[in-house]
Amino acid sequence: MQKKISMIVCTFNEVNHIERTLKLIDDNLKDCETIIIDDNSQDGTLNKLEKLKSKYKFKLFVRTKERGLASAQVKGFKESTGKYLGTVDANSTDQILYFNKLASKLDDGFDIAVLSRYIKGGGDERIFIRSFASKSINVVSKIFLRIPYSDFTSGIFLMKRNIFHKTEHLISGYAEWFIEFIYFLYKRNYKIIEIPYLQTKDDDLIESKSFPNIFTFFYLGLKYLLRIFITIFKN
Repeated sequence: MQKKISMIVCTFNEVNHIERTLKLIDDNLKDCETIIIDDNSQDGTLNKLEKLKSKYKFKLFVRTKERGLASAQVKGFKESTGKYLGTVDANSTDQILYFNKLASKLDDGFDIAVLSRYIKGGGDERIFIRSFASKSINVVSKIFLRIPYSDFTSGIFLMKRNIFHKTEHLISGYAEWFIEFIYFLYKRNYKIIEIPYLQTKDDDLIESKSFPNIFTFFYLGLKYLLRIFITIFKN
C-alpha cells in the first residue's frame, strides 16, 4: 500500500505556473501533503496562492530573510509529515505525472527513485545550450565519480523519510547538492533506481532560474563542477 507523500514545491515568482502545479498534484496524487516554500515572491505568486487556498489544500511558508533552492527544500522536508518525501519544479508540471510510479518503486523496497533523462527512454528537449550543459556535467560526473548512475542533476525524486535524516547535511547551495547526495547514498549501499523521464522543451512562459544571463549560467556550471570534486574528496 502506497504511503503518504509530502511534495515540496519551492517557488520564487511562479505566478504563471503555481495553479497548474497544484491542480496536477490534486488530480494525480491521492494521499499527498503539498508544502510550498516561497522566497518572498514579488510577481503576484503570494496573492495567487491566497486565492487558491480555498480550492486546494497546501501548507505555505514564506521566507523573507533566507534565499536559495537547497535551503528551501530542507525547510520543506523539515515541515513535512509524509513517509515519502519528494520535490518538484513549479514550472515543470509534467514531472508530477511520474510520482505514482516513483512511489511504487519505494513500495517495492527502493530507498529513493529518481527521474532520469540519461537512461533508455529518457531525454532532454530543451534549448541546445541548456541540454548540452546538463549532459556535459553528467558525463563529467559519471567519469570522475565512477558509479553506475546516469542523471546527477535531475533533482526530481521521491525518497523514504529516513534518507533525509541521514543526508540533511549534504543539502546546501543550489541544485548541485544532488551530485554529492546520490554519491553518498550509493557508497552506503542504499537502493537507488532511475526512472526514464523526457524533459520537454522550454515553455515560453518560463524564466529560467539557472539561465537568466550567460554569466549566471557559467557561474552555476562552475559550482556543479566544484561539487563533483568536493564529493570525491569528502566521501
